[in-house]
Amino acid sequence: MNELVVQLVPLVLVAFRLSGLFVFAPLLANVSIPMPVKVLLCAAMAVGVFPLVKAPALPADIDFISLAVIAVMEVLVGVVIGLLALIPVAAVQVAGVLMGQQMGLGLAAIYNPALETESDLIGELLIQLAMVAFISLGGIEVLFLSVARSFEAVPIGGFSTGWAPVHHVLPMLVSGFDLALRVAAPMLGIILVETIATAMLMKTVPQINVMSLGFGLKILLGLSALILSVRIMDSAIMDHVAQAGRELLWSSGRVATPAGGH
Repeated sequence: MNELVVQLVPLVLVAFRLSGLFVFAPLLANVSIPMPVKVLLCAAMAVGVFPLVKAPALPADIDFISLAVIAVMEVLVGVVIGLLALIPVAAVQVAGVLMGQQMGLGLAAIYNPALETESDLIGELLIQLAMVAFISLGGIEVLFLSVARSFEAVPIGGFSTGWAPVHHVLPMLVSGFDLALRVAAPMLGIILVETIATAMLMKTVPQINVMSLGFGLKILLGLSALILSVRIMDSAIMDHVAQAGRELLWSSGRVATPAGGH
């Protein structure tokens, strides 16, 4: 029994940390991926990472409650890493929702079973673009590599809430809002100009039914702006996703640095 605890328990704890990625991480948290596939992928990665991890010296008489607390802490480490990776992808979806609302497509909301949320057509289009950028830049590899590197800074059983990487979350949130505004700004500017123009037309020529004309014109201008700015949006998304990956790799090696530490 003692030999089983020494050999098997650290491997299971490594798998628990990796399993946290499947809560929020882009693509990995997709509910369309069958649960057995997620379990097999997590187990395979745990077997690959375990030889690189310094196994903790667990006491032979450790009880189940202590192991459960350690397992929950390990899952939280993976959840935080996955959440940081999700921020740029979620920011792109927020930009799509803003654009769809201004175009008048808010009523055409659809249910996305992959994310278990409602979104409009523009939001779904842009989140697929963000997913392509995430995969093409090696986002999945970055996620697993970040978890593997986190064992250097946060050994098994060494995570505590006081050592959470809060100082990394705020800059990434700011970067996410910046990305959402950069993606949505061209269309929002054109819609603003169109709204002002139709308002002036309604005041000068009241005989024209501006309401029926404005809805169609707003959608037409919005789609035209979306098509013309796809290349610019793709460049902005790629830059932010790549920057998020670099920040994730850098912060994973320092996630356990206490406040005021070096």
